[in-house]
Amino acid sequence: MTTDLPFPINRLSPVSDPTKSSPIRKVMKMIEQSNDLISLAAGEAKFSPPPELIEAACTAMKTGKNVYTSTAGIPSIRAALSQFVESQFGARINPETNILLTVGGMEAIYLAARVLLKTGDKVLLPDPGWGVMIPVIEKCGARAEFYPQVETQTWTIDHSKILERMDAQTKLIVINLPSNPTGAMLSQDGFAKVVEKAREMGIFVMSDEVYHNFVFDGCHVSALQFDTLDNLIVINSFSKTYAVTGWRIGYVIAHEWIIQQMVMYKESTSLCSFSIGQWALADYINSSQNYLDEVADLCRRNMEMIVQRLSAIPGVHCSPAQGGFYLFPDFSKIEPSSEKIFARLLEHGVAVIPGKFFGSQGEGRVRIMFAADTEYIDKAVGRIEAAFM
Repeated sequence: MTTDLPFPINRLSPVSDPTKSSPIRKVMKMIEQSNDLISLAAGEAKFSPPPELIEAACTAMKTGKNVYTSTAGIPSIRAALSQFVESQFGARINPETNILLTVGGMEAIYLAARVLLKTGDKVLLPDPGWGVMIPVIEKCGARAEFYPQVETQTWTIDHSKILERMDAQTKLIVINLPSNPTGAMLSQDGFAKVVEKAREMGIFVMSDEVYHNFVFDGCHVSALQFDTLDNLIVINSFSKTYAVTGWRIGYVIAHEWIIQQMVMYKESTSLCSFSIGQWALADYINSSQNYLDEVADLCRRNMEMIVQRLSAIPGVHCSPAQGGFYLFPDFSKIEPSSEKIFARLLEHGVAVIPGKFFGSQGEGRVRIMFAADTEYIDKAVGRIEAAFM
């Protein structure tokens, strides 16, 4: 019970610990209070959405589509997604039974966790990794353990580090490809070995693939390429791919039974996903390849430019990203505290995210987003150089 609040609020017990809310939200509040700031902090692209997609959304709004949809999503977006994942990953998915539209990738993760996890289950997460996963797991009564990403010439995910941590208590393995915040990838052979052993042990694999379009070294390896949904939950989103984070529309692909359970839970929470976005994306995604190629190339060029310039700063080490749209440079020879690095850069007019928020390997680092027009990135890197040179 809460004793220092008025009646009847003091009869309540908190459902969550406010000290464990996303630290990125706290950073964003600080950023909002600053003037003349270039932000490379938020996990969203700053380039423009495709104009054809915006036009499709306007048409949907003008033609009576401003209403509830079915909980799973309108048939046309599920059919379009089925076609999209076949063209992108060579996977054939039943659009009627294996796809659920969600309120962003975040709801997909939350719904999957509610269906899969119970008290005492163990979940393997990447380190460094997206910290928001931890409270989601804890609210289900499960506990997080971590497998390390490895930095050599670049960041990578070593499948052996996952295999050696799998045991009878493990219920779920979370893999994020490309990784937030490192851009790390996992080889197809390594991924296959993880999926195979997990299936043998009755362990589920959640593959978070929201950055799938942004792969700079080789091709994206999707869990959908392993020809089974028995123990796979694939999370994806349109937010990063098409620069429409505010639309809050994502999707999950999984076995029919899991999708049914998620639909039942979603019915009592959000009911359905953004109708206009569904209609617009159904019309657009399978003609979007030129846009996808253009923004991926923009991000690759930005990434290479940042790596070159940061690596020229004495005491800074910056490994290139294999994918995604973040870098995770190491400033620890100059300043070991990631929060002090953040503060120093904020004083010079550029916002990033302190690396400590992403796990045990984050001190002395910051996460830098590079999905923006090159001129914007160039100006931001100039301010970083001024802060450390």
